[in-house]
Amino acid sequence: MGRGGSRWGAGRPAYRAKAEQLQRVEIGRWHRGGYLRAGSYFSWSWNRGGEPTGSIGVRVHGEHSLALQFNITGNDGQQRDASQTIRLAHTPCHYGRSRPWFVCPVCHNRAGVLYLRASRFACRTCQRVAYSSQSCDALDRMWRKQSKLEARLDENWTRPKGMRNRTYEAVLDALDDCEERRNATFVETVARLFGATGLAELENLAV
Repeated sequence: MGRGGSRWGAGRPAYRAKAEQLQRVEIGRWHRGGYLRAGSYFSWSWNRGGEPTGSIGVRVHGEHSLALQFNITGNDGQQRDASQTIRLAHTPCHYGRSRPWFVCPVCHNRAGVLYLRASRFACRTCQRVAYSSQSCDALDRMWRKQSKLEARLDENWTRPKGMRNRTYEAVLDALDDCEERRNATFVETVARLFGATGLAELENLAV
């Protein structure tokens, strides 16, 4: 068998981009914001340090797919369309609700977050995305925990019909605690990665 050539996964491990360096889309945020209505269109933008870094358009086809509409700049400096249709999946939650997921267009596994790299959006594994520190792994776990808690509630953290007040208050307390822990971990991560300068600019960073 011949050796060499360009093969995905062959030879030395490919460079793993850092999650903080890439644009990403989070279906949980869109779901909580009420953006995923069939037939709707909205734009989504990113910024870093208060400066805009990019934007996309999102067309919701229905319950099972949406289109990410964006352009990329080629090596020749020309803009070209790189839009993608992303399938959606749903898993049941309490009280008859369901939670939406992206279906990664590469591995076809469910994902809550897709990253833009190599002119496409795909999951963290397929895009070979790494975190800058172990604290970011803790952040990811806290996001997953928060998503599970939010799945128990209606939109905007309202109490579902049939949920006891005591249970509702317990879920809200757990959500508040989760957010406080996540914010503390985020500040610690910024301090470790960027030092005092990063902390001074923290208020301008998009979480």
